[in-house]
Amino acid sequence: THTHPSPHAAARYILLAKQKVLVVGDQFLFSLGDFHPTSEMRSVYCGKFEEDDVFVCYFPQPPKGFEEKGLRELLFETTDYYYGLLSRAQQLATWDADHQFCGRCGHALTVKHPKEHAKVCSHCNIRHYPRISPCIIVSVRKGNDILLARPLTAKEGFFSNIAGFVEAGETLEQAVQREVMEEVGIKVTNIRYIDSQPWSFPHQLMVGFFAEYDAGEITPAKDEIAEAHWWPYNDLPNTPNPTSISGQLILAQVAAIAKDQDR
Repeated sequence: THTHPSPHAAARYILLAKQKVLVVGDQFLFSLGDFHPTSEMRSVYCGKFEEDDVFVCYFPQPPKGFEEKGLRELLFETTDYYYGLLSRAQQLATWDADHQFCGRCGHALTVKHPKEHAKVCSHCNIRHYPRISPCIIVSVRKGNDILLARPLTAKEGFFSNIAGFVEAGETLEQAVQREVMEEVGIKVTNIRYIDSQPWSFPHQLMVGFFAEYDAGEITPAKDEIAEAHWWPYNDLPNTPNPTSISGQLILAQVAAIAKDQDR
């Protein structure tokens, strides 16, 4: 592992302010001459991208000359080529902002590890790494139908997969079974890993699965799910953008059912 560099003129920069990405038109990667560093600005080394060093810098207030764009909006507009870079930058900036003091002894964290993304407490010597919170997300199939649910927080007519955080001591498969049971009251079987995606809101790792219906009747959890139904694979409601793993799982499940229909 190479020593992390400090910001320099040949590097490229992603700029954040107030949980927004700063852009000019469709540009979100800048050179050092495109903005004015301030004493309040914080920067974190992200790694290499297209052979260039990349830093994420965030400001308490956005500098003049930039528009503010929500990360979720920007991720849905960009290509997979930039998705990982933006996601990584946001997660590292969140880690830096949320770990300014040691969670063990309370001392200020002023020492960054020279070769790792870690902050070392100079008082008790513990290392603080970027937090990653694993979440499962699952597309459940019953014959030619797909289970879709609308969370209480979602707008009318918008449906998605079941998802939730993995709890301490759980396997990913156990989390799938528990979340589906808790949210819609059914048992699932034949749980299969499909794909994963970093999801920077603020530091999740979404782990995607397929599962098949086993038993029970849909009973939405009153405190989480507004409604849930079985939908024919060829007549689905409004679902997530395919940039997200949720949308990708639904498309993959539709393709799998369609393939079975052709046999």
